[in-house]
Amino acid sequence: MKVLQTTVFAALVLAFCGNVSEAGRVTVKGVHLCCGACVSAAQETLGDVKGISKPAADRNSKTVSFTATDDKAAQNAINALAKAGFHGSATHGKKKISFPASGAKKGEKANKITLTGIHLCCGACVTGAQKALQVVKGAATIEFDRKLKVARIIGKDIDVTAAVAALNKGGFHGTLKRDK
Repeated sequence: MKVLQTTVFAALVLAFCGNVSEAGRVTVKGVHLCCGACVSAAQETLGDVKGISKPAADRNSKTVSFTATDDKAAQNAINALAKAGFHGSATHGKKKISFPASGAKKGEKANKITLTGIHLCCGACVTGAQKALQVVKGAATIEFDRKLKVARIIGKDIDVTAAVAALNKGGFHGTLKRDK
């Protein structure tokens, strides 16, 4: 009887205090999905992630969703979306999931910022990223290279984290490229 009680107690402790990794639906809101190519790219990106099923992207609601077998699969899918240039506010059940860091350092200022890996499949993507970045204080010129998936922000004393945050708010993910 004592062994049974100990086993039951240990199971309860693990269930409530252990490293819980659960299956469930993941929702990413605020993703830039302006056209069918964006929708397809997001879905195809998720199709390659192990532990992910039922990937969907809704252009009207700017939402990407999928089912993940566990927390690790959910994070891997978010990392894949970021690598494909998509960004949004992600939750797995009730848990928030973070996108990978951009490489920007808090308080960092620059006169030229280069962000790479941005999803820019069409002119509407470029327009969306342009609108997102034009609010950045100190930015005088914003240039894009769709083929290279790059944005360059040129100006004076531009807050690098503010530029990244503006791009992310527009539903795009980018990584800071440091000049050598």
